[in-house]
Amino acid sequence: MKKQQKGFYNYFTKNLIKGFLYLAVLVILIIIFKNYFQEQHDAIEHWVSDDYGMMLVIFLISEIFVGILPPELFMIWSIDDPMMTYIGIVATMTVISLFAGWVNYWVGKKISTKRFFHRIFKRRLRKFQRRYEQYGGGFIVVAALTPLPFSLISLFTGSMSYPAKKYMVYSSFRILRFIVYGIIVWHLEGVI
Repeated sequence: MKKQQKGFYNYFTKNLIKGFLYLAVLVILIIIFKNYFQEQHDAIEHWVSDDYGMMLVIFLISEIFVGILPPELFMIWSIDDPMMTYIGIVATMTVISLFAGWVNYWVGKKISTKRFFHRIFKRRLRKFQRRYEQYGGGFIVVAALTPLPFSLISLFTGSMSYPAKKYMVYSSFRILRFIVYGIIVWHLEGVI
């Protein structure tokens, strides 16, 4: 049991470090893009952050389709707003992310009986199966807190007929990720 716990903590720590490294790389890339392509950067930033509705729709689509764009990018786009607006955006993004995970969970539950799912997805998702066997619901917690594809893991969780209440409890750790990353990004104002 202790060996399994140690393995879980190592896996979690490794993915958490990756998350902070991805954030650092994202910040560096944005700084480089901003310095060398100021006009394009400003145009993109204003296009996205001037229309919160559009930004949140793009975020919803991204979260449902396996997190194409990292949530931190949307936080960075909102960094120039007043603090209360920024907090509102991050809170809304948190709800959207949980909603997208829930949608994917139910989609996974519905398509798990379909032949195409077993033919196409089951083989590609075997590594997730191994992680579930190792860590159980802890794997959902790791996905909620780190850069693992939360939506894809939610889909897979549903396909395994994992209990919905347990999924909701473990996936709620996603809130903590948005709070921590939101605070970190907010303190990067002036750097980015």
